[in-house]
Amino acid sequence: MEVYHGIKVMDKSKNIVIALGNFDGVHLGHRELIRRTREIAETEKGIPAVFTFDPHPMKVLQPDRYPPMLLSREEKINILSGLGIRLLIITPFSKDISMLSPEAFVNEILVDRLNVRAVIVGYNYNFGYRGEGNVETLRHLTENRGIRTVVVSPVKLHGVEVSSTLIRRLLLEGKVFEAAEYLGYHPFVTSRVVEGDRRGRELGFPTANMDLPADILVPANGVYAVRVYLNGSILKAIANIGIKPTFQADRPINLEVHCLGFSGNLYGELIKVEFIKRIRGEQAFSSAGELTRRIRKDMEEAEKIFPGL
Repeated sequence: MEVYHGIKVMDKSKNIVIALGNFDGVHLGHRELIRRTREIAETEKGIPAVFTFDPHPMKVLQPDRYPPMLLSREEKINILSGLGIRLLIITPFSKDISMLSPEAFVNEILVDRLNVRAVIVGYNYNFGYRGEGNVETLRHLTENRGIRTVVVSPVKLHGVEVSSTLIRRLLLEGKVFEAAEYLGYHPFVTSRVVEGDRRGRELGFPTANMDLPADILVPANGVYAVRVYLNGSILKAIANIGIKPTFQADRPINLEVHCLGFSGNLYGELIKVEFIKRIRGEQAFSSAGELTRRIRKDMEEAEKIFPGL
């Protein structure tokens, strides 16, 4: 997959079939949009492409309402690459771009620079200055320029519309197993292992402390059965998200992982932690001994979860 950071003027010999959107999470709804993009590109003998902004427009226009993202830019690129997209255009969002009218967005970007053959969007797509353009606006403007516009209906699962907002709510409630159904994969974070306070080692359960990425949503505080991806290996583990209330209740949110049956050194390693199911909420214990007994029970609960996957 070719990745362009910024809007490039495309060769007019290329037939660009492009999906527009933020694609935060690349969930089941986004995947349907991408499937339709590939399908139309094949019919048109064109190139399936995605056009997206980074950062999220809300971060520039309304930073106080900016939602935490479900994926980092690098993770989004990796997932889109695996879905058959051949061209990804990531455009820096700025206040200047936000001032473009719907007509200017279509004429200056989609037509003059990208030379698109077809545009694919979700049913609730908005664009242009203050979001004044909607799917009907887009259809009218593109048809006048000989461009096909395809609007994809909402995707529903269990009678509920799939959306990034829904997935964020599920994660904030610790419902990672349910969130995975709407995402199409288990929620995860990828980060370096940093040195912690070695409290887990003192208790007999050495943990890998994660440097949590900024602006990325992590699930609610609690203990989870997780999978850890390390240098091509997959390890069963339990993870704790929280503030370690048994020892210190005023510290920042922390993610630490104990890999079951693993004794190697993970400091400095880049690992991916995939959240499978929540075991319990965060608790404060009256003693280290009580915490140790609970951790052993958490490990037993995690072992029961993994065989069913």
